[in-house]
Amino acid sequence: MKQVVVGIITYRRPSWLERLITELLRQRTDGFVYSILVVDNADDPETQSVIDSFRAADNTSPIIYKVEPERGIVAARNRVVSEFLMLNADFLVFIDDDEWPERDNWLIRLVNKALSSEADVVTSHVISVDESMGKNWATEILYTSNTIQEGQILSTFYTNNLLLSGTLLKDMHPCFDERFALTGASDYHFSLKCHKRGYSCIYTDAPVIEEFPDSRANLKWFCRRGFRSGVGYTRSHLFEEPLAIVVFKCTALSFIRFIRGGGLILKSLFNLDKATFVDGLFRMCSSVGTIAGFLGIKHNEYQHTHGK
Repeated sequence: MKQVVVGIITYRRPSWLERLITELLRQRTDGFVYSILVVDNADDPETQSVIDSFRAADNTSPIIYKVEPERGIVAARNRVVSEFLMLNADFLVFIDDDEWPERDNWLIRLVNKALSSEADVVTSHVISVDESMGKNWATEILYTSNTIQEGQILSTFYTNNLLLSGTLLKDMHPCFDERFALTGASDYHFSLKCHKRGYSCIYTDAPVIEEFPDSRANLKWFCRRGFRSGVGYTRSHLFEEPLAIVVFKCTALSFIRFIRGGGLILKSLFNLDKATFVDGLFRMCSSVGTIAGFLGIKHNEYQHTHGK
């Protein structure tokens, strides 16, 4: 029987973690068993209390709790992988602590797609909602309507809804680069390394829902996020590709992002739509960040925690 580990990184979000674990314990299985691995990057007493309450209940899936003392998302992600490898399981599934599966067959969909396609990486999309579980202008910017088709091959992926095979993780470990410790984009960089090594990623319809906190729904956060994504893109490619190719690729992308962003801002002046305006600024900041990445400029996005 296949062994699956669901890996969660958490940092001072006990309420969200409780919601996620509750939903994970409702997952159905089909020819596999699963355990839940929580890596706490804050050694938070409230988080420990949440774990203890679940452990006291009679759950069919074991919950493993570990503390990673080294601050940063890279150290926490690599700790998840290290713990997974010691368990000698078949698949590791990453999900963020601000998310939860949309359906109770989420794990079944991911695992079955990995088995039927023999792919080492399976991913799906994210549905963003606000704190009232509805939609607003902010939730529409980062995660637009999904257009990816079932079984489509993807060249990049992220750890917010991702299955990885044990074979890949043994080959690639340590998977996440310490140079991205507080900046973000370590998962994008990891996807580039996997693609370079010949691993394929396939899409299946197994969405998760993300709660987008009100503290992020502002112009400042989107501008910083756009800038950070641009920097992360350039730095990732600089670490993996020849300089001349990266200069051409990133310069062209920066130009395209700037033009598209300017076009959206211009459009917003006519339709008076806030989402269009902020999306335009997001793209323009991403354009600037793409160039800033060549200069060694970084934005430490993960120094501040949003959520509960």
